[in-house]
Amino acid sequence: MQMSSIALAVVIASLAAPVVLACSGHQSASAETTVVAANTDKAAPAQKSTAEASFKLVNVDQVQQGLDALKKDKKPYAVFDANGKATREKMGIIPTAVLLPTASEYDVALLPADKASPVVFYCANERCTASHTAAKRAVAAGWSDVAVLGAGIKGWVDAGKAVDKPVG
Repeated sequence: MQMSSIALAVVIASLAAPVVLACSGHQSASAETTVVAANTDKAAPAQKSTAEASFKLVNVDQVQQGLDALKKDKKPYAVFDANGKATREKMGIIPTAVLLPTASEYDVALLPADKASPVVFYCANERCTASHTAAKRAVAAGWSDVAVLGAGIKGWVDAGKAVDKPVG
């Protein structure tokens, strides 16, 4: 029996996918989300959907630079927290972050009106994929400069960056 190249690529991507654990307030990631998380970390995967190809992974320093530019030059830059209440209360939130009610069903009206504005999503840590889900929703709705902070709020805190406490 011969496997098609697409089926083979999916099997390889699934085997290479990181272990995905449910983070506070989120359900375990679907196999599709797991593959997205794995594929965005690799150069030139076998095949990508439009959503997968349209968001990038960024690191803590890149997010800090975007926030600094927002303060200094008033350049558009928006950060979105896809964590649940428990994670926000425990770890805090990145200053200026907009709190999403859910990663998969938030109202896209929360995003900047200019669909070319840079938007960054984050969740708990490298094992959580809520930020990937939120980013895919933004891409599907037409935003073009979409990124995910793969390290999440844990990576932000571990890097010694300032956090705010969530209100409400």
